[in-house]
Amino acid sequence: MKILVAVDGNVYSRYAVGEAARLAANTWPDVTLLAVDSEDRPMDQAHPKITALRKYRDDFLARMDRDLAVYGSPPSPDALSAPAPGVLEEASPGGRKAFTLKLRKDRPYKAILTESREDRCDLVVIGCGQGDGAWEQDPEAPGKVAELADCSVLVVKEARRPAKVSCCLDHDNVSQQSLEMINQLVTLYGVDLEIVGVMNHGELKENVERKMREVLDYYVERGVRTLVKVVDASSLDAFISASARTDLVALWMGAKSILQRLFPSAKVAPLVGNALSSVLILR
Repeated sequence: MKILVAVDGNVYSRYAVGEAARLAANTWPDVTLLAVDSEDRPMDQAHPKITALRKYRDDFLARMDRDLAVYGSPPSPDALSAPAPGVLEEASPGGRKAFTLKLRKDRPYKAILTESREDRCDLVVIGCGQGDGAWEQDPEAPGKVAELADCSVLVVKEARRPAKVSCCLDHDNVSQQSLEMINQLVTLYGVDLEIVGVMNHGELKENVERKMREVLDYYVERGVRTLVKVVDASSLDAFISASARTDLVALWMGAKSILQRLFPSAKVAPLVGNALSSVLILR
């Protein structure tokens, strides 16, 4: 598994680094911390965002409560390299898992999407302002990343425990990786899981619940306290908006998901901007 953590200089990025570290403690992924510079200044060792990235790396590793040798030893002062124009990189040597710092010069949302695609990341973690989608130098970045990324995206609003994880799944097509990601987050926060099925016009509620049985059994077998809720398609938008005030909302938006039609990707950015709790877009 590969996690990309996109950071700027605001407090919500510390929250995002903390949530990514807690997740990594259970999954031991390869990790990249990414900062972005859209200003006209030299890309070198003295760049202030390189210093900031190193502090975020220290914060990340300080939150890990296991043997940190899995991520290698601290890099030497001359470890910073420029693998491509407009890119600086610093990798921790000797680890079983990769831990990399990167600085890219571009508009923030473009840099984050480029890095996630080039590195074939499984998850992007990005923080943003409470009650809005603001991000340093690019207020639209969190929403655009959540909407346009090829992989899953966790948008972290603040360091707080959600009331529950409320997950809208397309029970016929959801990926195994997405099921496991939800399980990790439920375990991480120690909360209940609410699986939400969508009932189309003319469909029987009993039929939707029956289709969701396999997903329900998956979580019950893993000891996750799981509730099942069926929502009419016509009220799905209102349900998601209300849930995003208190719950971590997770939406399965894979290529075959029914949510692509009922809750199209163009609605993802407004959801991220308006949500008071964190949002997870699964792909």
